[in-house]
Amino acid sequence: MLRFAPRYGIISPCMARPILGRHLRAVNDNAEEWSGSWPQESAALDSALRLFAAHGFSAAERARDAALIAERGGDESGQQFWMQVCRTLDRRLARDMVRKHR
Repeated sequence: MLRFAPRYGIISPCMARPILGRHLRAVNDNAEEWSGSWPQESAALDSALRLFAAHGFSAAERARDAALIAERGGDESGQQFWMQVCRTLDRRLARDMVRKHR
């Protein structure tokens, strides 16, 4: 993480300019893909965040592995859930996995 900290007593031009024409709120880049309600999506999001906290950048691969294990075990709902978690963490990895299984 990179933080900007100007020297004490100096007002930086980037801090003095008003924020015009910029988004004042954060925009979720995958919000249009969510078709379910928030309680349905929060389980996958919660799992994705916990997995990311535990495994860092390899969390998407862990979710993919869990989806493969559920698929081999015949658990269709578990496989779909872990694919959703994987898609939440890394859409490209989830897309590639779906392509390989076709």
